[in-house]
Amino acid sequence: MSIKCSGLFTRSFAKTFTSIVFLSLGLISFSVISQAQTFTNVNDGHGKEWRLPQFIGLSWNQAATVCPQDGVTRCTGSVGGVNLDNWIWATDAQVLQLMSYYEPAMLTNRSVSGFQYSTSAGNFLNAFHAQIFTNPCTGYICSGDSSQSIIGWTATRDSYGSPFMGASSLLSFSGGSFSVSANSNAAQASGVWLWRDPNGLYANDDSGMVASPAGGTALSNVLANDTIGGATATLSSVFITQVSSSNPGISVNAGNGSVNVAGPTPAGTYSLVYRICSYANVNVCDDAAVSVLVKPYTIDAVNDNATISPSVGGSAVNVLSNDTFSGGGAAGNVSLSFVSMSPNNSDITLGSNGSVNVARGSALGTFALTYRICANVDPTLCDTATATITVQKYLIDAVDDYVRASSKIGSSPLNVLTNDRFNNGAATPALVKITQVSAVTPGITLNTSTGLVTIASRTTSGLYNLVYKICEINDLTNCDTATAVIELSGR
Repeated sequence: MSIKCSGLFTRSFAKTFTSIVFLSLGLISFSVISQAQTFTNVNDGHGKEWRLPQFIGLSWNQAATVCPQDGVTRCTGSVGGVNLDNWIWATDAQVLQLMSYYEPAMLTNRSVSGFQYSTSAGNFLNAFHAQIFTNPCTGYICSGDSSQSIIGWTATRDSYGSPFMGASSLLSFSGGSFSVSANSNAAQASGVWLWRDPNGLYANDDSGMVASPAGGTALSNVLANDTIGGATATLSSVFITQVSSSNPGISVNAGNGSVNVAGPTPAGTYSLVYRICSYANVNVCDDAAVSVLVKPYTIDAVNDNATISPSVGGSAVNVLSNDTFSGGGAAGNVSLSFVSMSPNNSDITLGSNGSVNVARGSALGTFALTYRICANVDPTLCDTATATITVQKYLIDAVDDYVRASSKIGSSPLNVLTNDRFNNGAATPALVKITQVSAVTPGITLNTSTGLVTIASRTTSGLYNLVYKICEINDLTNCDTATAVIELSGR
């Protein structure tokens, strides 16, 4: 939030704050403090826990719609995206009292400023996590001066109807300041001074959801953000009762704090109000609401792609494996039906369990099988997808070889299958059949069971080409040929 202090302050506050903060320019933009930063509230040690005003950013008129102005009664609800529930809007007297804990001069003054207040203002601003910023004005008076400041609305109006603002600043060129003075612009966005009893009991609103009307646990524990005595409320310090529910299927479990949705509950947003009371004093209680979203059933049939060889056939893919129903798996929650096949292939069928089966010996090609899934709990809720099945022979690749060996000494220098490939893996005797294509050369033998090439001793030196073929065992028409070049020397 970026808070801008304009020259709209009136009476004594306007004089003090303008002289300290605005100087020659009349405008300072406060640096943004990221809401992602984690800051704790401020316990003043005198019975009040203060909320950091710079994180609120409301006009006086906005705060007045949910917060009483008596400094005693709690705010109820949210305004401008800020939840003020259970906080008390501080009066000007309460903010003056807060400031006096850091600067005693505020007990008898509504405004003080000067270098003598630098230390007390610094302590106050640091306690409330004010961020240091650089004055953006130009000129030798304030160029490069660093500043800190916090400003916020109090609940009190003056006799003219103008609400009071409480502010503190620390500027390197003019010292520290404290002020609680009126501002006639109640529509101006600013911080808001809010406090509560640090030892009180507070139930805070929650939200939760379930994935579908089938129900489930929408919230694991309503106590997770509730407090008592400054600590997180637990089932040993408070007890839970249900006050109301906008749907009978939505309830809070007093034994563990969970909010549960019974199935079936129609999709929609519902409200459950619960109460926590202190075991130490059963008359000390607070209520909060849980907003429960029950999402509608969703169904999603997702396209599939698979490749299979006609030499083996079998299940190419299960179309339900990637389909979903209300965030979970579709299998068991949907009914499945065949829609169409293009082009037609009677060897490709859709099983009741989602398996796309391809018969052995199926025609080659690419086939689009369209199917539909419908929810068992709502047969009108359906989705359609296509499984694209490519029927093609396994890739088989016989790769040429070269080896040098002695013609005098017998050896087995080569296995022709070593670099051959089948279906993107190694070609092995279990997958392919080896056949020698070239004529048998005296002294050179190819073992067609293993692929091993053996050289007999005293084989004639020379360069020999051994041509061989490998074929898929399950489809002897799926073959490839290669040449093993064998160079024999007399050495």
